[in-house]
Amino acid sequence: MPSEVSLTSVGHEPTVQELKRELAEARQREAATAAVLKTIGRSVFDLATVLDILTETAVRLCGADKGLIRLREGERYILASTYAFSDKFKDSFAARVIEVGRGSIVGWAALEQKTVHIPDVLAEPEWKGGDWQTLGDFRCAIAVPLLHDREILGVLVLYRTHALAFTDNQIELVETFADQAAIAVKNARLFTELSETLKQQRVTGEILNAISNSPTELQPVLGTLLKSASRLCGADDVSIHRLDGNSLPLVAHLGPIVMPTGFVTPSHRGTVAGRCVLERRAVHVKDLQAEIQEFPEGSAIAQRIGHRTIAGVPLLREGVPLGAILIRRMEVRPFTHKQIDLLKTFADQAVIAIENTRLFEEVQARTRELAKTVEDLEIASQHKSQFVANMSHELRTPLAAILGYAELMQEGFYGMPSEKSMDALTRIRSNGKHLLGLINTVLDIAKIESGQFTLNIAEYAIESVVETVRSATESLAQNKKLALTTDVAKSLPVGLGDEQRLTQVLLNLVGNAIKFTDTGEVRVTAKAVNGHFAVSVADTGPGIPPEHQTRIFEQFHQVDSSNTKAKGGTGLGLAIAKQIVEMHGGHIWVESTLGKGSTFQIELPIRTNSAKLTLAKT
Repeated sequence: MPSEVSLTSVGHEPTVQELKRELAEARQREAATAAVLKTIGRSVFDLATVLDILTETAVRLCGADKGLIRLREGERYILASTYAFSDKFKDSFAARVIEVGRGSIVGWAALEQKTVHIPDVLAEPEWKGGDWQTLGDFRCAIAVPLLHDREILGVLVLYRTHALAFTDNQIELVETFADQAAIAVKNARLFTELSETLKQQRVTGEILNAISNSPTELQPVLGTLLKSASRLCGADDVSIHRLDGNSLPLVAHLGPIVMPTGFVTPSHRGTVAGRCVLERRAVHVKDLQAEIQEFPEGSAIAQRIGHRTIAGVPLLREGVPLGAILIRRMEVRPFTHKQIDLLKTFADQAVIAIENTRLFEEVQARTRELAKTVEDLEIASQHKSQFVANMSHELRTPLAAILGYAELMQEGFYGMPSEKSMDALTRIRSNGKHLLGLINTVLDIAKIESGQFTLNIAEYAIESVVETVRSATESLAQNKKLALTTDVAKSLPVGLGDEQRLTQVLLNLVGNAIKFTDTGEVRVTAKAVNGHFAVSVADTGPGIPPEHQTRIFEQFHQVDSSNTKAKGGTGLGLAIAKQIVEMHGGHIWVESTLGKGSTFQIELPIRTNSAKLTLAKT
């Protein structure tokens, strides 16, 4: 296609006047380009203004008589901007649908995706003449596609009424304007998408907030959801239906359509709601009143209540349909793909609301059942605790008398017993004390379970606790020829806690160590580290298997071995010790290797925070 070129490129020496003219034109183009870019920067949100300025500037600077921009919508090109057209031609041209192909210069440029320049339409053999019949008296035209990342967004076209080709400089300039128009269109669309995304996120936040604020009430949440769906999807009417057997009764509605109380949609393929539920997909019908054969029941409903365009999306929970959400328009105006995608989001949110309500109702029912069970258990626990307390009292009273009489007899209050009687009295006192310890242990467990186990907080010295335990257990170690040693750091701070209960813990640990150790030693250490007392009891006994090292602190749990069975015990001492340590805000654990002994570690706050701590019911 021939075109004129600049005088500086035809082989003769340019004159001063020609150079001045080219310089002036270059400066004019530069100024105009800068002005357009400035306008684009200021009017990024006003695409129509930007395109109008681009069209007008391109016409003036390129010596054209008129110009226009068409933007792509799907496979069609819609008029977006014009300059220097009469109102008559503008109105008729705006209504014309331009498609890709050589039936128009716009379609031709879109087809080729490159600049199309026709110096004289009457001399162009491939020209079909469609635009000439519409626009009237034009002879020359140039069309430049608006391209961005290989995507065609529209076409910029300039026209001349006379057969004078555009120069290379003019073609280059109109291509520059097309690039600027493409940037403006892309920016505007990105801004629109961003605005829509932000609006959707805000609406989603409102719905989720409604779900959070009304987890037990479905209707307020569905009301918020329907308002949002109506506004963002551009619907006149919105409804939600829940699946109930072979029907879809109405559960929420917003819009001008009058739906009678108890309105029910059949859940079969003859209705839009039924089809999207059965096929588990979105269904979109341009004019439901005209789809008598495809949707017989739905068409009859539409004719009765007055809507035309409809879209439905199923409410799915893990692929299982719960119902459907429908949006309607009273006129024939199809919904866009984005609006239907957005409706799917609203459907997901409706499912969340419905499931929350269902789960809450189930939890309420289960809670009522559990409350009755717990009430029964609490009554039983109270009876058990009362029984244990009564039995402990009834057992301790005669046992104390037995121990007292045995002691008096040993001391000769009733006359000096024989050597054989003395041995029997010693065994009676030993076994009685053991039985009294068991009774106290069971009573402690009962107090723990009933929440009556308390600490008497006061200042204490950890050195005193260790020394008390050493004195009480020294004879046990000597009887087994074990070394019992203590290593207490100097100048330890004063502790705050229940000294009696902590002594009970340490007595249990040292007593167990002596009981299960046949040779070697038992060693007790105490020091202060980072605001805590670190107390340990180490032995050279048989050790504890790894699978039992965490379970030995459970009630009634004992390591299942012949050695353990031979030593005896109830399996309650360590459970009570753990509770006492944890009530002080501490931690107890064991480190052990089979054949090399065990070390029980206690980490205890030096000063317990609360003035009185009560363990909650377990």
